[in-house]
Amino acid sequence: MIPPFNFAQMPAIEFGWQVTQTKLSDAILAASQQSILLVSSGYVNQHYVDSRLAKVLAQRNVLRCVVQGEPSPDLIDQIVKEAPQDIELVIGFGGGSVLDAAKAIAGLLPERHSVVDYLEGVGCGRKLQTQPVPFWAIPTTAGTGSETTKNAVISRHGEFKKSFRDDRLLANQAWLDPSLLVSCPKSVLYPTAMDAFTQLLESYVTLKANPMTDALAWQGIQLFNGAFALLESDDQARQQQGYSRLMLAASFSGMTLANAGLGAVHGLAGPVGAYFEAPHGLVCARLLAPITRMNIQALPDSDAAHAQKTLAKYKQVAALLTGKSEANALISHIDHLVQQYVPQGLADFGLTKTNLGPVIDQCRAGSMLGNPVVLSDQDLLGALFESLGR
Repeated sequence: MIPPFNFAQMPAIEFGWQVTQTKLSDAILAASQQSILLVSSGYVNQHYVDSRLAKVLAQRNVLRCVVQGEPSPDLIDQIVKEAPQDIELVIGFGGGSVLDAAKAIAGLLPERHSVVDYLEGVGCGRKLQTQPVPFWAIPTTAGTGSETTKNAVISRHGEFKKSFRDDRLLANQAWLDPSLLVSCPKSVLYPTAMDAFTQLLESYVTLKANPMTDALAWQGIQLFNGAFALLESDDQARQQQGYSRLMLAASFSGMTLANAGLGAVHGLAGPVGAYFEAPHGLVCARLLAPITRMNIQALPDSDAAHAQKTLAKYKQVAALLTGKSEANALISHIDHLVQQYVPQGLADFGLTKTNLGPVIDQCRAGSMLGNPVVLSDQDLLGALFESLGR
């Protein structure tokens, strides 16, 4: 018997190599919006925006704002306060943080309240009362999958990293252009791609997985498999294939996390991001092997009905990635990927064995609830210790 489940609405998706170069401007002009708010990073402004939105910039009133790093409540509130009342379309053009910021701004423009009021576990529980301004998402990293999710992650350093979540925050359109990844520095591309892989694996084994998320997660893991090696090739066609596979894998990971949730890696990554200025993708990459190992070790002794099925899923992923249907082979493979492509440990960002108490105190809500087994505080501290490196 297949248990009941629901699957959230997804954005209209436009995928293709250089699709933002060939079709984006005309699509915006055809939508007839006269006043547009463009949210991007300074890097994206410099490398992509002008060439891809030349027609729009010449024929529409486009207000630009820049988001650097993870969006803070103060930044979101400032942009919303200063934006004119007649904004008809918000475009997020950048990585996950830029898309989260644009998503939140689009939701808040009609209501003009502080974003803190809407944050889970922080605000006053305010809910959106008005339809957001239409929002188009254009990712330039293959990581968070924000282009296909309904939540915007907002951070105040040293205090919280929480979600503003509503079904209506979902992008109306997602433009997936793998060519945008070519200029992404490898120091950003590899950790963000490891975040996507983490999301795919966690949503595949989470307690809330269903047949649709399983299908998407499995397809995403297949796309991720070997993509880094393709990027290292000297052949341009193989490189393009690698970028294309990563872009789709990341978007699939957004779909699966939005519908099945995540696990202990992201349960820890949230508070780590709140208390330390460590890149989210790198945090996930460094935690994935130890958390996966602890889950696999605990599952055989679990009497939960899902335990054997979950262990079989881990073995299935191991067989795909390594050719060996042994769960421990998966852990070794993840370790290899991290050592080769994301070698920096979390100690470089101020994490030590003596300052992780607040992370453990704040990690039990949200994503942690979907983990296939309950891990003790000591287990979670052990995973964090392993992530420090050196």
